[in-house]
Amino acid sequence: MNRIRAGKPDGRGAPIEDPQVLQDALQVLFETESEFFIKVEGTSTLPYASRVQHLAIAEGQFGLKLVRPLPHEMLPGALFRMTFAVEDLRFEAIISLLGREGYLQYGFQLPTCLYQADRRLHKRYPFRPRENAYALAQDAAIPGVGVAGPLVNICMGGMALRVDRALRMDDGMRIPVSTAVFERGKSFPRFRIQDLPRLPLLEGRAISAHASEHGSELILGLTFAGMSLEEETALAASLAFREKMYRGGQPPRPEGASGAPRGRTVDGAEDEAPQELETLDQAPLEATVLLRLRRRTVRVVLVMADGPVREGILELLRRQGYHRVEAVAHMGLLGPLCEPGQGALPGLVLADLALARSGDAEPLAAARILENQLAELGGPPTAILCEEVDPTLLLAKEGLTRFLAYPSGQAGHWVETLDGMIP
Repeated sequence: MNRIRAGKPDGRGAPIEDPQVLQDALQVLFETESEFFIKVEGTSTLPYASRVQHLAIAEGQFGLKLVRPLPHEMLPGALFRMTFAVEDLRFEAIISLLGREGYLQYGFQLPTCLYQADRRLHKRYPFRPRENAYALAQDAAIPGVGVAGPLVNICMGGMALRVDRALRMDDGMRIPVSTAVFERGKSFPRFRIQDLPRLPLLEGRAISAHASEHGSELILGLTFAGMSLEEETALAASLAFREKMYRGGQPPRPEGASGAPRGRTVDGAEDEAPQELETLDQAPLEATVLLRLRRRTVRVVLVMADGPVREGILELLRRQGYHRVEAVAHMGLLGPLCEPGQGALPGLVLADLALARSGDAEPLAAARILENQLAELGGPPTAILCEEVDPTLLLAKEGLTRFLAYPSGQAGHWVETLDGMIP
């Protein structure tokens, strides 16, 4: 380690060419089985999480085991950028693919030099609490730890969340939140973010990048790994839309353009309101023809005890064009509606969390009871309703489950979420 520190350059762009420093760094990665990332050079695709499988210094080669396979069309000689940490030092190096050695195992040529890594490769988008974007992460340990809290910021390479609560996944018991629980490089085989702009749900795999305390808050930074191409594309579109939304629906000003404020012409005359912003404001209320048809035809079952809250939800659904709505008082009455021969199966189930919660039990435990009952009925798309969406509810197992607070006012976002769940 002292040799590695001694080889660290003064500037970020200066290469570290000492072969012994390179060998020592790779030896640390091999002995500690540390997980790090490799990324196809010159592309914007997500990186591949990997570990050093074997070292052959004399031959100038080493083997990596990845968590997902490389594309079959990837040819030998393809360049990858590896990014790894050795204690508090972080480096990058260029390696070239030699070929496939086994299942998820690939051979690479050793790099010739190292570079001090830049920590900010992607633009970060901060999120405010009122935007209601929540995140969770679950580690791979036994019994397993799950954390949840509001999203602080996100980029194409990772995210940061404020850890409001940490739970043991086997019994739902809380554990103290501290930086010691989230050492750098800790694997989180599952993360989940709910309610990004135009992206109701994003799931994938991540690795802990840092954990720091800010006053009484703990911020956990995660680096993405293992998202599918579809999820990566959806995230890019979501962030592009959010950036456009924060610019007032207008593209960035080109170089050399007038410095006049947006929304006014150079001479001070008012421009027309951006059409895209008008569409954004009215989108939850003015459904398209196709969406109206889907609302009209989907069979919705509300599972909730009789009362004013249930009547208010039924009225809201009918007012928004959901015509095939039924209500039952408990889960035992839902089963017969899901049996063959009872007409079209429910395309959407709304279940009240209060039906499965008792005493001071964690909301997550009640959510899992409902999920298990619904899984026995074929696992229809489900929205679990509650007075307030506790962040730990996002640790629920089923990817088809969404969580919504009881609607109030116009509830545009509430109905928009249901629209996205219609099969």
